[in-house]
Amino acid sequence: MDQPLFDSADSALRFAFSYSKQQYSPTPMARLMRGTVGSGKGLVGNDGAAQAGMVRSEVEKLDALQLAILIAQFAPAHLPCDCGASCCSRKKLNPEWNAAVNFLTEHTVQLFAGSLSHYRLRRSLIERYFGARRDGNGKKLSVERLSEECGVHRHTAASHNERLTRYLRGTKGINGEVGIQARAMRVVDEILRGHGFVGIADAA
Repeated sequence: MDQPLFDSADSALRFAFSYSKQQYSPTPMARLMRGTVGSGKGLVGNDGAAQAGMVRSEVEKLDALQLAILIAQFAPAHLPCDCGASCCSRKKLNPEWNAAVNFLTEHTVQLFAGSLSHYRLRRSLIERYFGARRDGNGKKLSVERLSEECGVHRHTAASHNERLTRYLRGTKGINGEVGIQARAMRVVDEILRGHGFVGIADAA
């Protein structure tokens, strides 16, 4: 390609994971992403689908944990649904996102070795971490609220949330530990830059 389509791995991944698999038209999120990558770069129709596919093909070379992290972070939790049923909410759970969260829920049981870990609580906290558990005002559900939903003591929920957040995001401070989320982003950034998908904004 003559010049990078994206100015960051973040924008490349948001576009690639939000592009519709069912049709060659972008999802609403993908359309919004056009403004972050400039105009006239072919990110619509068949060209857009092809670019999204190429980015994804590189991402899928990562190991299972890193891939699950990126899917949970960048893929939409729900997809549009037009089944026409009277009970339809006009959206359905994205199978790819759901599988990634399932993987992370199973994987993170290791963080609680030697103690009892509640599967439903772990999954709910992971969903919350990636922004999929929100209240009617669009704010993340509180850990206390999730503890009530899962029938778990709030101290247990708070402890689970602290361990999961430390593992995913890392700890703060000069000598803070880098979480697996940041590590996955470093790896994919290097890959996408190496293949020319990502470059410095307005470098051309």
